[in-house]
Amino acid sequence: MEYLSVEEAKDKDGLRLVLTAGVPGPFGEAAKALFRHHNVEFLPVRQVGGRDNPELLEWTRHRNAPIALYNDEAPRVRWLEIIELAERLGTGPSLFPENIDDRITMVGMINELAGENSFLWNARILMLHETVLAVGEEKARRNPMLQDYQYDPAQVDFAKGRIAEILDYFTRHIKAQGSEYLVADQFTAADIYFAYISNAFGPQPHELNPMPEGLRKSYELVPSIFDVDPVLIEFRDHLFEKHLELPLTF
Repeated sequence: MEYLSVEEAKDKDGLRLVLTAGVPGPFGEAAKALFRHHNVEFLPVRQVGGRDNPELLEWTRHRNAPIALYNDEAPRVRWLEIIELAERLGTGPSLFPENIDDRITMVGMINELAGENSFLWNARILMLHETVLAVGEEKARRNPMLQDYQYDPAQVDFAKGRIAEILDYFTRHIKAQGSEYLVADQFTAADIYFAYISNAFGPQPHELNPMPEGLRKSYELVPSIFDVDPVLIEFRDHLFEKHLELPLTF
């Protein structure tokens, strides 16, 4: 994927989408899929993972990705506001269910996958912990993600418990749902976030997701600790086959 620099992107109109270059960041990949679903063109802007990104910070007051910037509107960084921006700018079927109970269920599911103290949050705690064990905390602290995720070795047991709880929930839900989708019988934003975040409990093969080897080793951590039910991977694979682009490009 060809990226604009921050300086180049500042002078552009329309939608600029800041993404972590060279890796399939789950939030960034989900954001790309949201806008593609709604036929919204965007200009990719480079962010470097695990770095301070001072130019990006000066421009947006954020150093992480994804960040969605549309014309002169305020930057959007939270998953819900990025979903809502895609809905507003785009066309095609909504990624929100019509029924209010289903909408509440969808938002809750995404929060369990992608919010603070979610599956992905706690998976990253375990990944950071492995880095600390490998190189020592002093060296590991050079990565600002340790501060972002408020890393503390005392969190590790809690993180494992939360991950097990969430994986168990989605396993039971998918088996009981008897549907192609997580919510009702409709492809929603919950399916998109589940599909991309699933790489943190079951990495796709290299030919579909050619992530750097170091990242793949990190993503193999959760399935090395937890007994991931094959139904979760089968469900993810079906979503990609029917709705999402493969192979991933980043």
